[in-house]
Amino acid sequence: MHSIFEFVDYRKYLRAYYIEQKKKSRHFSYRYFAGKAGISSPSFFKQVIDGKRNLTRPVIEKFSSAMKLSHKEADYFLCMVMFDQARTSVEKQQHYNSMRSMAGNFKESVLNGDFFDYFAQWYIPVIRELVTLYDFKDDFKKLASMMNPPIKPSEAKSAIKLLLRLMLLKKDNDGFYKQTDTALIADKSVVSLALQTFAKTMIDHSKLALEQANVDERHISGITMGISPETYSLLAAEIDAFKGRVKSIVNRDKNSSVVYQMNFAFFPVSGNTGGLKGPVEQ
Repeated sequence: MHSIFEFVDYRKYLRAYYIEQKKKSRHFSYRYFAGKAGISSPSFFKQVIDGKRNLTRPVIEKFSSAMKLSHKEADYFLCMVMFDQARTSVEKQQHYNSMRSMAGNFKESVLNGDFFDYFAQWYIPVIRELVTLYDFKDDFKKLASMMNPPIKPSEAKSAIKLLLRLMLLKKDNDGFYKQTDTALIADKSVVSLALQTFAKTMIDHSKLALEQANVDERHISGITMGISPETYSLLAAEIDAFKGRVKSIVNRDKNSSVVYQMNFAFFPVSGNTGGLKGPVEQ
C-alpha cells in the first residue's frame, strides 16, 4: 500500500487501506474494523469512505489506533481530516501547509506541492508568459522590475527555477525561454485551494489597476442584474464560451508585448427574492 503521506483525501486513504487489508485477510470487513476501533456501528467505516459521515476528534484517534498508525502518521491523518472538513480557505491553508511539512521527500506524492507552488505566488504564472515575449538575458533585476507591482530579483530567479523544474518552461540553444505543453496534475482539493489563493490575489491586483492603470490600458466594469437560476446557468456557459474565444484570439496574436490578467466575477449579492428585473449598467 502507498504511504499515507501520498494522500490528500483521507477518504481515499481509508478506501485504499480497506482494499489492502481485505487482500491480506478475507476475514477483514467493515464490521471487523468497527470492532477494532471500538465503534458500535458496523457500517460507519463505509459511510465515512462514501462521504456520508465525518470524523470527530475522538473518532479520528480511534481510527488511527485501529490502523496502527505511527505518531507522525496519526498527526498527518488528523491534518487530512481537518483539511477536508475545514470551513474556510484560511483553515484549509493551515492544514495543507502542515501536511506538506510532514510529507517530507515523497517525490511521487499525490500531495503534489509543485502545483500549489505554481499558483502560490501571483507572479509565477505572469513570469511564465512574460519571459516568452522578450529575451531578458537572465537579468533577474530587470525581470523583477517588469512585474506590476515589482517584485524582488531573488523572487524572479526562484520563479524561473520552479518553472524550469516543473518543465513549464524550457531554454533553447540560443538561451531563449519557451513554454512547454506540460500540464500539472494534482489532487482536486489542492487545485481548488491553490486557485482560490491565486484568484484572491489577482482580485486585489484588479483593485490597484482600477486606481493606478491608465483608463485606456484597463477595462474594469460590471452589471448588476436580477436573474433566475436558469439564466445563471446560461450566462455561465456564455462566459465559458467567451473564454474559449479569448484563447483563440490570443493564440493568433503574433505581436504580444504585455501580460494581462482577465478576471471574471459572477456571484450573488442578494438573497433569492425573485422580484428584481432588468440589468443596471455600471
